[in-house]
Amino acid sequence: MKIQTTRFGELDIDKSRIITFTEGIFGFQQCRTYVLLDHEKNSPFKWLQSTEKPDLAFVLIDPMIVIPDYQATVSSDEIKDLELTSPDKAVVVCIVTIAKGCTSVTANMVGPIIMNFDKMLAKQVILNNSNYSLRHNIITSMKNKEPEKETKVNSSG
Repeated sequence: MKIQTTRFGELDIDKSRIITFTEGIFGFQQCRTYVLLDHEKNSPFKWLQSTEKPDLAFVLIDPMIVIPDYQATVSSDEIKDLELTSPDKAVVVCIVTIAKGCTSVTANMVGPIIMNFDKMLAKQVILNNSNYSLRHNIITSMKNKEPEKETKVNSSG
């Protein structure tokens, strides 16, 4: 499948790599299908490129790089449409915002994206009652930190 992108030009993507969002990303609900792309070798960042809108792509990061003890606690009802067989099957990422001129780089730690790569389904959720920030400064958090483990989803019922 060929997709046009403004950042990466034309990409030839295997259909099996397409991730479908069950409800769309907040503010971009009209776009439901994306592909995950590497940023650079050894980079903590990934790109989530829309297959429907050439100029829509998000920078993602594993929240464990930013906050080593990060936990995404959501209800099982909230993510039932992801068809997860176990919380261990979930992969959690956060959207990164880079200000013009790179004056700040922040991550939305309150609205992570939960992915099920077995089914290629994803959903952005809101972490209620969390102490995380919508605009967590990741430059200071990332200095001298490596991810200790993959972020897991904790089911609250």
